[in-house]
Amino acid sequence: MLLCVLCAGCADCKFLRKTCPPPPDPLAAAQLPAPDTAYRIGCPDVLEVAFADRPEWDVLASVDLDGRVALAHPGSPRVEGRTLDDVRHELARLAGTDPDNVTVRLAAARSSRVFLHGPIRGRCRVVPYQGPEPVIDFLKRVGGLPPGSKLNQVYVVRPNVASGKRPEVFQVDVSAVLADNNHATNVPLMPSDEVYIGETKRSVVARILPDWLGPLYRRLSGLLPEDWWPWTRPRTP
Repeated sequence: MLLCVLCAGCADCKFLRKTCPPPPDPLAAAQLPAPDTAYRIGCPDVLEVAFADRPEWDVLASVDLDGRVALAHPGSPRVEGRTLDDVRHELARLAGTDPDNVTVRLAAARSSRVFLHGPIRGRCRVVPYQGPEPVIDFLKRVGGLPPGSKLNQVYVVRPNVASGKRPEVFQVDVSAVLADNNHATNVPLMPSDEVYIGETKRSVVARILPDWLGPLYRRLSGLLPEDWWPWTRPRTP
């Protein structure tokens, strides 16, 4: 029976490694802005503005409480609630130049967050919100589906505090999205959403085993890569 459980665990882990390979640096992938075109700027997002024909107007500045961003020229336009492309065209109009000569980049996303819970020791990660990104795309990008994730226990909780509505809970069918390309439950994330990922019993057991037994159990249950063995790990000098 134990062997069957381990084999099932290995199958799930192999499926995750094939469909959701972890990024080289999950923290960097979560922090570096790559916003959706529908991303709405807010305070205190940091914008990098560059003018091809007016380099002296280039600036790196955060959005103020009044929703404006201070520029050397052509002033301090209101940018809150607007997309990057909207701001680019507005700045081009104010500067009397072609929009192609203006570049507006989100240097730091600070106005909204997504809260990611589990499955690694149940910790909560606070990830900058970068637009209405489908939840599975978000999890793949930030390494949020490591081996040990329970694929039938992935939920998005939407508090709806700002809109004054009742909280909403969406269950995500991870297997359908990844294996069948069925994106019916791959809901786009909204600011302040909370993503919860269940943890398999194998992963829970691995955390309570002694240090000398834990790595071997993780390897046999598929929680470690296939090429991991004690004698293959680099030795510290």
